[in-house]
Amino acid sequence: MLKSQTPALDTEARPPSHLFYLSSLRRPLVDRAEGIYIWTQDGRRFIDGSSGPMVANIGHSNRNVLDAMKRQMDRATFAYRLHFENEPAEELARALAAKLPEGMDRIFFVSGGSEATESCIKLARQWAVATGQPRRWKVITRFPSYHGGTLGSLSVTGDDALAETFAPMMQVMPTVPAPAAWRDRDNLSIEQRGIRYADMLEEKILAEGPESVLAFIMEPVGGAATAALVAPDSYYPRIREICDRYGILLIHDEVMSGAGRTGKFLGGDHWNCKPDIVALSKGLGSGYAPLGALAAPMRLVQPL
Repeated sequence: MLKSQTPALDTEARPPSHLFYLSSLRRPLVDRAEGIYIWTQDGRRFIDGSSGPMVANIGHSNRNVLDAMKRQMDRATFAYRLHFENEPAEELARALAAKLPEGMDRIFFVSGGSEATESCIKLARQWAVATGQPRRWKVITRFPSYHGGTLGSLSVTGDDALAETFAPMMQVMPTVPAPAAWRDRDNLSIEQRGIRYADMLEEKILAEGPESVLAFIMEPVGGAATAALVAPDSYYPRIREICDRYGILLIHDEVMSGAGRTGKFLGGDHWNCKPDIVALSKGLGSGYAPLGALAAPMRLVQPL
C-alpha cells in the first residue's frame, strides 16, 4: 500500500452488507481503479500486485478495452446463439484459435473458469459416447489441484477440504500425486523423477481399468493448490505418450496459466505439450466481463 494520506477507515460507517461473503470481515470499498492501482473511497491507494485472483492481466480500466465495449454496447448487448451469430464472438474465436496449438480451432465461450473446466469434461464425455465408447467416464486428476467450484469441476479438484461437504452430491474422481519432484529425497535425477510421476498416471489407469478412463486433467503450471508448480521437463511428453497409448484425452486447465501469463500464450507451450482440450478464463477476459472458453479440435467436436 502506498500511503498518500491516512484518513480514518470507513468500515464502521458503512451500512450492513447484504452480499453473501465468505467472511464477516469488511474490506476496503473501491472507488476507482486504473492500471496496477486501486483507490478506495477513504482515500487510500493500493497496488493490485496479484491482479485480483490472477485475472487483470492487462490492468484496470484500459481505455482501449472500455471504448471497444462501449461501441459494442451501443450497437447490441445480447444475441442468443441459437437464433443469431454475432460478429464480436466470431472475431474473438478466430483470434483465439490463431494463438492456440495447430488444429485447436473450435471455441466454446462460457462465463468463467469453473464453467470452462466443467465444459471440457462434458465435451470429453459426449465425444466418448458419440464415438461408441460409453464405458469411458472417469477423469483422473492430480492431488492437490484446483479446477473450480461447481459440482462438476469440484469433482476433479484434488482438495478434500473443498470437496468433502459436497461428496454425496457428486462423483469424486481418481487422483495421482502432483509432481512436486523437488521435495523428494532419493537418488534420482530431476528428470527421472518427472518420468516417475508421469508413470503414476499409467499405474492409475491400469488400476481403474483403461476402458473406463476418459481423460486426465492437469494444470501445466500449477495454480491455487500448488503455488506455481512446474513439473520436470520430462513429465510433459511422457504424460502425452501415456494418454495416447490408452486413448485418453488430455485436458489442460489453463484458466490461470493461459492468456499470456507465463510469457507464452499457454503454459503448456513451454514444453510443446499439445493437449486435446483446453480450458481458459481469468486473463482471457482480464476482469472486464465474465468470460471463459473451451478450445478443442474438430475431430472431437464433429462426432457431436
